[in-house]
Amino acid sequence: MRTAKLLLRIPGNWIGELSVRCNASVKVLQCVPADRTTGRSLLRIETLDGMADQDLEEALNAISPDCHVDLATLGPGKHIASVTNNACLICNLLNEADCFLDSAASQPDGKMAWTVIAPRSDNIGRLIARLREMGCEVEMLNLRDQEEDGPLTFHQEKVLRTAYDMGYYDIPRSITLADLSDKLGMARSTIDVVLRRAERRLIGKHIGR
Repeated sequence: MRTAKLLLRIPGNWIGELSVRCNASVKVLQCVPADRTTGRSLLRIETLDGMADQDLEEALNAISPDCHVDLATLGPGKHIASVTNNACLICNLLNEADCFLDSAASQPDGKMAWTVIAPRSDNIGRLIARLREMGCEVEMLNLRDQEEDGPLTFHQEKVLRTAYDMGYYDIPRSITLADLSDKLGMARSTIDVVLRRAERRLIGKHIGR
């Protein structure tokens, strides 16, 4: 498996525009295609001026009327958003190139930083070529072999990272296990087991067991 870090400017990208217009940091926690033209994303949005849910939803709808937004507040200026975009091509480009979006985050200038995982370098090259055909500016920051001997499986790391980004490990917690279950579409018992196994592996590695 190969991992690439990309820096992109995507024409008409609502996430980049939202980050600039609302002075917000936007992190994509999950992104999946619903069909050939529709994508579903789970986002963590932090606004420096503590924007309220309603104002943020209005701003997002003004930027991208094709989006359906379901917002929840984690704390002052911190939000979790479930977004269905009826004119999403990015999810389908990833799918066509057989690539997986491991993480994505907005930059202050409206660009997006992506971490992409693919079976081979050819898949990443195909994705970059298709993005450029769409008019995107794409810069590859690095390309490397994915580490195979890490303490966590890919699934464990993904669930653990999503739980962390959504505030499950905040003190006090910003989100409950039941909330995680709803957002991720996984059974609460399954998430609990995945997280505890991941935590046990990490603690065992830390203390040398």
